[in-house]
Amino acid sequence: MKTWQVAAGSLGRDYANDFLRFGMAFVGDDVQVATMEQVEAGDCIILKRGVSQIIAVGCIVERGGYARGCGDKAWLRDFDGWDLPAYCYVEWHLPSDAIATHGLTRATIQAVNQPHLVELAEQVVRDVPARLNYDPEPTPTKKVGDEEILEFLISEGLRPAAAEDLTAAFRRIRLLARYYYDKCNWADIREHETRTFLIMPLLLGLGWAEQQIKIELPVKGGQRIDVACFSRPYRRDRKRRPNNEDCVLILESKGFQSGLDYAPDQAKRYAKEFPNCRGVAVSNGYCYKTYVRQHDGRFGTDPSAYINLLNPQDYYPLRPDTVDGALKALRLLMPHSWH
Repeated sequence: MKTWQVAAGSLGRDYANDFLRFGMAFVGDDVQVATMEQVEAGDCIILKRGVSQIIAVGCIVERGGYARGCGDKAWLRDFDGWDLPAYCYVEWHLPSDAIATHGLTRATIQAVNQPHLVELAEQVVRDVPARLNYDPEPTPTKKVGDEEILEFLISEGLRPAAAEDLTAAFRRIRLLARYYYDKCNWADIREHETRTFLIMPLLLGLGWAEQQIKIELPVKGGQRIDVACFSRPYRRDRKRRPNNEDCVLILESKGFQSGLDYAPDQAKRYAKEFPNCRGVAVSNGYCYKTYVRQHDGRFGTDPSAYINLLNPQDYYPLRPDTVDGALKALRLLMPHSWH
């Protein structure tokens, strides 16, 4: 029996709850995939956060006759835009509090040989009851083609003459996003690049005019909204007061290295300053989560809709039973939706 460590994720990409929810661990990248292929049923696996915390410890188990796999679960190929094809099944033991320790490494998945970590993992398995009930895996979703997207958006108010421009924008965005994803160091693709070269072309293609969009709009506390969209052109009155009452959509942009987990809270905080802001969105340039303000003035925890422009689906792959997909996400990014 071997002992392994697996990371819960990084900034804005924390997979811990999903590992525990589905009774699994999953990774991407060729090196990590190769390591996952070495785990076996009966091995012990430590779920870590950073290099000093153990969140849970699990035993790798078989389900349906196998303990691990790679590439056969479509929902893991679009995990908020990340491709995480390699997985194993885990029966998790979750302590009431994270356990502080030392000796963990920054590796996403790696064998553990330090005796004190092996002993600590065995103790958790011994002393903490196993979690036996897990959520079923997400049901399959269906790809949405560009022709279906355009027909839907035209029915929602997109000018037919703008369809060609939007098709060209999709193509340019996808080409550049794939270049960033496959050829670049993700740390170099910051939010300024994603906002300028990926997000703005989509918003303009969906019908927003440049006069309706304010970049880095200042808000209280010295912070700035990445993209604020207005129902009318942004302007100031004679007393130099901006028409903030016309702000209807706020979008937070993130770089490729950051995920979208924490960005919605940031956008929702900004929306409190704009009483007529009815929608917020977060994006890394090719994935978008959109949120609609409810009648009580709050935004839901789960998104209203999700789209990955590189792989549009009819529903959100991670929560297909409750969250809409590509068509609704694009509709909520159109100016027509907020008039």
